Amino acid sequence: MIKHLYFLTFSLCSLVAFSQCDVNENQAPFLADPEGSYTVQLIDGEVSLEPLMAGYDTLTALPNAIEGSLYEAVVGVRIPNDTSFVYDLGSGPQLFENVQINSIAINSVVISESSTGATDLPTGFSWDCVGGSATPSECTWAGGDYGCISFGFPSEVPAGFVGAHRLNVLLDVSATYELFPGVPIPIDLTVDDLLNYYVLVISEAGSISIEEISDLRNFELISIAPNPSDEYINIQYGNNTEDKVSINMYDILGNLVLSHDYHSIFGYNEIVFDTSSLLSGIYTITMSNNLESIVERVIVN
Repeated sequence: MIKHLYFLTFSLCSLVAFSQCDVNENQAPFLADPEGSYTVQLIDGEVSLEPLMAGYDTLTALPNAIEGSLYEAVVGVRIPNDTSFVYDLGSGPQLFENVQINSIAINSVVISESSTGATDLPTGFSWDCVGGSATPSECTWAGGDYGCISFGFPSEVPAGFVGAHRLNVLLDVSATYELFPGVPIPIDLTVDDLLNYYVLVISEAGSISIEEISDLRNFELISIAPNPSDEYINIQYGNNTEDKVSINMYDILGNLVLSHDYHSIFGYNEIVFDTSSLLSGIYTITMSNNLESIVERVIVN
């Protein structure tokens, strides 16, 4: 049986160390990336922050979790009263519109891809639900409900899970379609391709602290490493806007050798540049958000 949801309205927001759900009944009816997330691709088992490559899924990384620290990401939920989807009643797939939503529940959360090759969720990672008709044991909402899903660890993030883990949230949908006036048809299905693009990134303790991430209020450089560089440089910086940041790299004669425009997010940002094709020498990196500039020297071996 072929089945695929065309439209479900969730609105998402995510905060680190968020202790409770503030249900927002005014939130927008469409999907919205969690605050503090950033775009990544998993390419050959590695996280890529480079310009997007064809053939790979564009994913959304949640704010990084840090080994040994507390972590919680809270997702606000707005369940629609109706939706449309493709469904096969026996004569081939058809588009059905104005399908009434009875309830939506979290069936399970699994790893569909991991930079470490893991197939199981990190030890202790769990979720629960609040708001609307949901209970932590059921994670079920009726059509029209508002609430939250809380993802995280009940205690500190355990060691041994550093990497990027793509999450897939499977949803059980109970709906009713009126095929003819007065002839309701119950439809129950599990949707496995709606919330399958979030990535849980776990970083080593000491790489960057939660305090550094959450307290970034200025356009400032955190680190450029390794320096000297052989194959790549990793630029970590904070920004107080979501504007475009232009990053240019010049050789010792002032010639432009690398140039990228990066859509910055508020707070912590990270960019990786390939330097393997550059000649050995001293280079200057300039970063600008149209209001302020940062200048830093790097050495390429």
